[in-house]
Amino acid sequence: MELLSVLATIILVATLGTLLVAVAAYMAFRLRDKRRPGLKQAGPAPRQPAHYEPMFITRYKPEASARQSAV
Repeated sequence: MELLSVLATIILVATLGTLLVAVAAYMAFRLRDKRRPGLKQAGPAPRQPAHYEPMFITRYKPEASARQSAV
């Protein structure tokens, strides 16, 4: 076989393989989307309660003189 036909065969096989993987991934996505129970009816759960305060972290508040000297 010539080099050109070998390269054309490799490109064709890679393209078909990519399309096959893409179709399989889309079908898996659709299957997973159908299996979710009732997410559209209930809203998302909040990440933190309203009264949440960090335990170990304190907020950094720069002094007014430091802000003016940086400008």
